[in-house]
Amino acid sequence: MDLETSLSVPPQVMSRLVGDETVLLDLASGAYFGLDGVGKRIWEVISDGNSLTQTVAAVTEEFDVDEAQALEDVIEFTNTLLDRGLLVA
Repeated sequence: MDLETSLSVPPQVMSRLVGDETVLLDLASGAYFGLDGVGKRIWEVISDGNSLTQTVAAVTEEFDVDEAQALEDVIEFTNTLLDRGLLVA
């Protein structure tokens, strides 16, 4: 996956803020997923149309993590969301 890639949210996926958690609902499958902490922030940055590079920069700046760890975490998390159909490339 190219780090300049901007991922997008498919039309069948809805997200809502519920308290301190972001809840994702896949209308096609009926499955829902809860995100908090770093996962919630990654979702916010990506769903705003930012690239993976911009997402890594946001995570590095906002959390106590170095760039290498942020890159690994962002790639792993986005791959999970891609595999579940919650994001598309």
